[in-house]
Amino acid sequence: MGRILEQELAEAGYRMLGTTENKEELILNILKNKDTRYLKAISFLIYKYNLNLERIHQKTMHKQIFGQIIEFARKIFRENNITKSLPNITGKANLSYEEFKQEFELQRFNSERPETMMEKQKAYAERDLQMWLSRIFSKKERQIMERILAEKSVSKTDYEYFSRKTKKKLKGIINLQDFARTLSSKSPKSDEDLFRLKKLLEEWLEKTEKIKEVRIQRFSIWEHDKIFIYFEQKKEPYLPEQGFNTTKRLKDIKNKEILSLLEKYKDKEQDFK
Repeated sequence: MGRILEQELAEAGYRMLGTTENKEELILNILKNKDTRYLKAISFLIYKYNLNLERIHQKTMHKQIFGQIIEFARKIFRENNITKSLPNITGKANLSYEEFKQEFELQRFNSERPETMMEKQKAYAERDLQMWLSRIFSKKERQIMERILAEKSVSKTDYEYFSRKTKKKLKGIINLQDFARTLSSKSPKSDEDLFRLKKLLEEWLEKTEKIKEVRIQRFSIWEHDKIFIYFEQKKEPYLPEQGFNTTKRLKDIKNKEILSLLEKYKDKEQDFK
C-alpha cells in the first residue's frame, strides 16, 4: 500500500511521495492507510484539485481523521490568504496542526517555483529537521531556538525557559548519541512465556502469602525442588523498592501452568530488573 501511494502522490504533484484519474479514491486510500506521512498530503491535494469532500467523508471509515484534516486545511488556507470553499466538516484525531501546516507550505512552495536538485534537498532536509524537532521540543521551544539560531534577541522569560528546560534536552541529545546508536541497532527480545510466568507467580504469592501488589524482581530454582523469589511491594507501609525474600517448595504449587513454565526456566536465574 505505501509504495502505491507514493507513486500516486508523486504523479498528483505531491513532491514527497499520484496520477490516478480519481483523486478522491486516492484520498480514500490514504485515509485507509492512516500513515501520517501520507495523511499530510491531503491538505495539498484539497488545495490543488476541486474535490467532492463531502462524498469522500461519506465513503471513508475514518471520518474523525478526515474531519480534522479538513479543519486543518481551512485554517491553513485562511492563514495563507487562500480563497477556497470547504464544507462544514469537523473531526477530532491525534494529529499535529503544525506538522500539517509545515508540510503544506513546503509542498506549495515546491509546486509554484522551479527548483534545482540542491534546493530540493535543502527543502527536504528542513522538513525532516522540523519533523524530528517537533517530536522532542514544544512549539514554544522551537520558536525560541529559531530566534537563537538567527542570533535574534529573546525575552528574559524565554531565556530562562530555554536555560531551564530546552538546554537540558539539547545536552541530553548530545551526550546520548552513542547510546542511542547502540540501542537503535539492537532488536528487542520478546519472551511471552517468561512474563506470563512472572504474572502467575505474583498472583500465586499474593494469594498464598496474603499480600497485595507483588512485583517479582528475580527468581530461581535450586536443589531441584525449591523456588527462591525476591520481590517488592507497591503499597505502603513498605518503602519504595524495599525487597523481600521467600523460598517455597515446588510441591506446594498446585497450578499446572506455573509448574510447566518453571520447568522451561529452571536452569537459570530470571532477573526482571
